[in-house]
Amino acid sequence: MKDLCVFLDAGHGSLDKNGHYVTAPSKQYEHNKGAFHKGRWFFEGVWNRALTNRVAAKLGQLGIPYYIVSHEYLDTSLEYRVDLANWYHKNYKEGLYISNHANAGGGQARGYEIYTSPGQTASDTVAELHWKNTKELLGDRISMRSDTSDGDYDKEARFYVLTKTAMPAILVEHLFFDNYDDAILLMDEEIIDRFAEAQVRTVLQFRG
Repeated sequence: MKDLCVFLDAGHGSLDKNGHYVTAPSKQYEHNKGAFHKGRWFFEGVWNRALTNRVAAKLGQLGIPYYIVSHEYLDTSLEYRVDLANWYHKNYKEGLYISNHANAGGGQARGYEIYTSPGQTASDTVAELHWKNTKELLGDRISMRSDTSDGDYDKEARFYVLTKTAMPAILVEHLFFDNYDDAILLMDEEIIDRFAEAQVRTVLQFRG
């Protein structure tokens, strides 16, 4: 049995073969200026895949097994994604599930958040590592949103991918794509690469 597999989940759907955003009208925002994925339109699912693919490439270079549970462009169900991860996880001693997203909040909110399931679990340890890695790499460029009421930085929610996975799992909200300043940051290749590098560092620390 192999040691560890990282299960990567790019939230929502992306552009199909005809350039249609399959998650429309959800998870998208048209800014009044700038250039994003299609003119002034920012498509969250497209960005989620850009980051997830960058993480996968970095893990591959290090020889760390990974499995992308999201489809190339279809918005497959959460149940399907989690079932894939749980099934393939059986072949490994350990697994780690990372769900990549960008947030939306009416255009004014900004910042970065990490979610775990309620209570203290192994996921909280991963989230704490990832928070520190992201802060080290990007803390001077982005706003870090946290909830320290339970002693750590992550927020808690009963998201399906956090409560139904058979392994530690985190869901990361990378800034607010409906805020122009955050959206501009999200389109920066260096920012994407640093987000990806933070995830790889977290994986390496989790693996030990």
